[in-house]
Amino acid sequence: MKRLMTALLAAVMTVTMAGTALAAEDPAALLERVTQKANELDSMDCDLGVHAVMVMQDPEMDLDLSLNLDMMMNMKMDQIKSGNLRYKADMAMEFLGQTEYATVFYKDGYYYMDSNGEKIKYPMDLNSMIASVEQTTAAADLAPSLMKSLSVREEGENRVLSYVADPAKMNAYVQDALKPLLGSMDVGMIIREVKGEYVINKDDYYTSMNMYMVMDMSSYGETLRIIMLLEGNFNNPGQPVNLELPSTDGYSDLSTYYGTSRGSSGATGPAAEIW
Repeated sequence: MKRLMTALLAAVMTVTMAGTALAAEDPAALLERVTQKANELDSMDCDLGVHAVMVMQDPEMDLDLSLNLDMMMNMKMDQIKSGNLRYKADMAMEFLGQTEYATVFYKDGYYYMDSNGEKIKYPMDLNSMIASVEQTTAAADLAPSLMKSLSVREEGENRVLSYVADPAKMNAYVQDALKPLLGSMDVGMIIREVKGEYVINKDDYYTSMNMYMVMDMSSYGETLRIIMLLEGNFNNPGQPVNLELPSTDGYSDLSTYYGTSRGSSGATGPAAEIW
């Protein structure tokens, strides 16, 4: 189950980024401007909410078991383009009747996590990981072919970009994007449906989004049908982000136990066991 949860969180982030890239590949001049402005941002502040229903078949009782997962996250990043990335996220997740709180941040080549007072860290080249994902989502020649439909409508001063992805083509896209994140983890994924909307303000910045996604994930004989709704707000896009990182004192280095090397993406070893 931990491996499936790790893969699920990675898939959420990857598909969200993919949806942004797909929307931005519309040939209209508006979307070209939005893409250019988004790519130039050196900082970001966003709130993300995830509600997921996970359905697993119980072969002994011949019935389906459903589990609910709710997660809220505030994520801030700065110096994205200037080469000294700083990242911090505050998260709350409710699953199986328990609520977990965590603060994670990235600094000087290490990824830190404080989960309910348990502090761990491990080496991660987050700049390389983000560059890898950006390179994948920048495949301009492929992005339009992943869509079934793409449209823009006006609502007051805002424009709303709606999209429906082709599940079969999206599968190949996301699986390729997840390779550097999941490494050798035994996880299979089939996307059944992806659709959503992005709101663009008068200054050509994304201000909010929602996404509905259905997918199957499997690992070591376990298969989950996941029905997921994601909702996000991008706070003050285009403005500097006030990002203060916590102290790095008191964190146990997991590379001592897992034998990870500095510069690893963290896809194997500790990253596979966080959730």
